[in-house]
Amino acid sequence: MAIKPTVTPTEEQDDIVATTIASSNSMMISAYAGCAKTTTLQLLGRKIKVPAVALAFNKSIATELKERFSDNFSVSTMNGYGYGALMRGMPGVTRWSIDTKKVGKLVSEVAKAWKLELGSDDWDAARTLVVEAQAAGVIPKSQGVGLLPDTDDNWLDLADSKMIPRETTEFILELCREVLAQNNHLTERGVISFDDQIYYPTVFGLKFPQYPVMLVDEAQDLSSLQHRMVERSLRPDGRLFVCGDPKQAIYGFRGAHSESMAEMLLLRKAWDSKPLTLTFRCPKTIVARQQHHAPGFRAWHTNAEGSASKWEWEEDAEGPVGWDKGTLLGLKPASNASLAVLCRNNGPLLSLAFKLIRSGVGVIMLGRDIGKGLIALVKKIEPGDLVPVDVFCAKLRDWEERETSLALANGHDGKVAGIVDRAECLRAVASADGINDVGGMKLAIDRLFDSASGQVILGSIHKSKGLEWDVVVHLDPWRVPSKFARQAAKRGDESQLRQEWNLKYVCETRTKNVLVEANLEDFNG
Repeated sequence: MAIKPTVTPTEEQDDIVATTIASSNSMMISAYAGCAKTTTLQLLGRKIKVPAVALAFNKSIATELKERFSDNFSVSTMNGYGYGALMRGMPGVTRWSIDTKKVGKLVSEVAKAWKLELGSDDWDAARTLVVEAQAAGVIPKSQGVGLLPDTDDNWLDLADSKMIPRETTEFILELCREVLAQNNHLTERGVISFDDQIYYPTVFGLKFPQYPVMLVDEAQDLSSLQHRMVERSLRPDGRLFVCGDPKQAIYGFRGAHSESMAEMLLLRKAWDSKPLTLTFRCPKTIVARQQHHAPGFRAWHTNAEGSASKWEWEEDAEGPVGWDKGTLLGLKPASNASLAVLCRNNGPLLSLAFKLIRSGVGVIMLGRDIGKGLIALVKKIEPGDLVPVDVFCAKLRDWEERETSLALANGHDGKVAGIVDRAECLRAVASADGINDVGGMKLAIDRLFDSASGQVILGSIHKSKGLEWDVVVHLDPWRVPSKFARQAAKRGDESQLRQEWNLKYVCETRTKNVLVEANLEDFNG
């Protein structure tokens, strides 16, 4: 993170520190992008002398906080904090192991024991539904009472949220209950998944250590289950410090509470609310562009003036002119400057990646998990490696139409964008030069996401969060907001639309100097 190169606190930071000293209330800090949030937490932490715990959203944030906080702070990720509660709550377990494929293995084992023949769709639906039940806090009736009761209606509602057909759910429902029960038994023997680290100690009531002070970072990204973890970790007289940027709440699709920070206000009665509006990263031009979305956003006086422009198709005497690799690389103010192309959807990024590679430009694709997910979808649609790409594309079209219709029929319009994006990604791969069959598609995806060096970084806006570059190209800006979010807003559900505008804010605030909006169809490589 780029921060002010001096130890002199800003007025906002001084106010936060002074209030920490003078007040006994809990505190909510709303920090815009690049506003030296971590430095502020460090200044705040110096004034907290009692034992305290700081919970971070991921390992990189936790590592940075550990380096900045004094020894009275115990710093952990949310998962690590839950893992600690597991170990303390089960002293009889002498060895713990992580199995990321735990639920999937159990689905296969239980189906085999029950002599059930599961197709690949049924297997995937069962695995997905069990994971969703964990996130909702379901406990099988045979094991207790969870945050969400173990009823058929609740399981069906969870299935609807993941676009699983009701007839499929009814077929696998008892299987899922048994898988969840066996999953919990395995946890009690020390075999856990990452989901178990949050799920089991929270819903089964294991004891969390309680501190006089608890600090939660990146609070806009917490799930409802993580809220419950925080609630159960607070001393009755403890102070809660919450820090995050509600304008960067973009993970609703993967379980984050859409109004996470507002919801956390319910955990305490007395609050002091403080802003961090002065960014040390974003150029002045970008700050001005975001005033409608982030009122009061300000740029530090030494920040770059920056620029924001659009590349649009033009006609000249020679014919149509777009942009190419030379135009793209020419954006760098220096040879060692960083450059990223970000997009709402992954499909256009894959198309551009192949175009740039053919032009001799190396690329780095963000998101190894995206590549794994695409390969898994290829296998699901067509397991045969020698099947020609035109046959695969026909099956892909059928899959896209079927899944889209199912999502719309169940009222889950927000899921359609993800379905279309994945289909668009695979069509981009299938249309690349030299790709003749399904095996070639899988190999191309694997190589693309395994790249370790390149001149241009390509990534989705979701994957760019927490990162920054000298130059950012927003590819296909017309995709934000998505048409599905706009349609939902017309029906009265504006939560998706808010997260879409948050995506634009996240994209534009990744740059330290130059922002360009460009369309893939104008690439003239």
